[in-house]
Amino acid sequence: MKVLHVIYSMSAKLGGPPAAVRGLTAALVPQGVHCEIVTTLGPVAESDVLPVHGVPIHQFDTEFPAPFWPGFSRKLGRFLDAEAGSFDLVHAHQTLSYSTYAAFRAARKHALPSVLSLRGNFSAVALGHKRFRKWIYGQALLNGILRSADALHVVSSAEAAQVAALGYETPAFLIPNGVSLDETPPLAQVDLTTEYPRLAGKRVILFLGRLHWIKGLDVLARSFAMVARKFPDSMLLVVGPDDGARGTMESVLQSNGVLDRAVFTGMLTGDRKQAAFQCADLFVQPSYSEGFSNAILEALAAGLPVVVSDRCNFPEVAGHGAGFVVPLDDRTVWEAIGKLLSDSRMAARMGRNGRKLVAERYTWQTAAASMADCYRSLLGRNS
Repeated sequence: MKVLHVIYSMSAKLGGPPAAVRGLTAALVPQGVHCEIVTTLGPVAESDVLPVHGVPIHQFDTEFPAPFWPGFSRKLGRFLDAEAGSFDLVHAHQTLSYSTYAAFRAARKHALPSVLSLRGNFSAVALGHKRFRKWIYGQALLNGILRSADALHVVSSAEAAQVAALGYETPAFLIPNGVSLDETPPLAQVDLTTEYPRLAGKRVILFLGRLHWIKGLDVLARSFAMVARKFPDSMLLVVGPDDGARGTMESVLQSNGVLDRAVFTGMLTGDRKQAAFQCADLFVQPSYSEGFSNAILEALAAGLPVVVSDRCNFPEVAGHGAGFVVPLDDRTVWEAIGKLLSDSRMAARMGRNGRKLVAERYTWQTAAASMADCYRSLLGRNS
């Protein structure tokens, strides 16, 4: 079976979707699925592109109007039109991009079954951001894509409900994101406190992800200000590329007199990223909206207790005693953090529960086996 995956960028700086495509395609190879990825390089450096062992990646430069229609590339479109016919199925990721439009155009041209992974684009918060532009695109192209797809891939029951509420009748199948436990070794080969000595001997609260407003970093900053007053040995470690929200976060921390209690590292990868998990005592993600967060999975896999908002679509965190799922407001976030900092035995127990939860339900191997079954079902239906 040969599957062509299409996503407008595989840059590590874009966070979850490229990481999910990387994890899924790598795990599909042992399932007997030959995968290739078609993407654009765009404005990112080639070194930012996530490599995938055993999976060829075809990259194309973008051109105007890519700033307004992500992934616009005539070369990418021509490649898909010419080469998609040598594959059995087309799987596009994300919705509001030229690459997805070109993928479905090529699928129709070659009469191939098609899958669209929504990647969190249909939450009320996501739809409300730049609402008019998205409405225009939906009327012009996206509604047709969603109805012509053979299947929609959702990563949570909440996302499935969001799609159903919009009235699309395309079959949807739920396969959560995963994590590779063998990528979280017991000990990283670097010590982050050597690079950031202010973290040494402190209780570290970790956020990891894009520094974007949708991640609730304003809530995190205000909550940490309250934490810092009660726990003088606490530090906030913020890991990830700035996507427009760092300045706001720093301003909130500064106005509360705790900016010196925060460390901003930018994006970390590989061993340095693992070192961030290992020097942390807990992980916090108070997002306004999430499809299904890879960062939360990585934190659970690293054995950290987590505090997440109820908009992260991950109720299993609370159900399996792996942390706290809280309403999105400053006080409930800070109270949950305070409980973990005040009770180290509870925090350790939640960390163990989280890693067990990931091992049992959320590995890429499990996700890939389910995805391969979906592909086979679609191919059988179209044969």
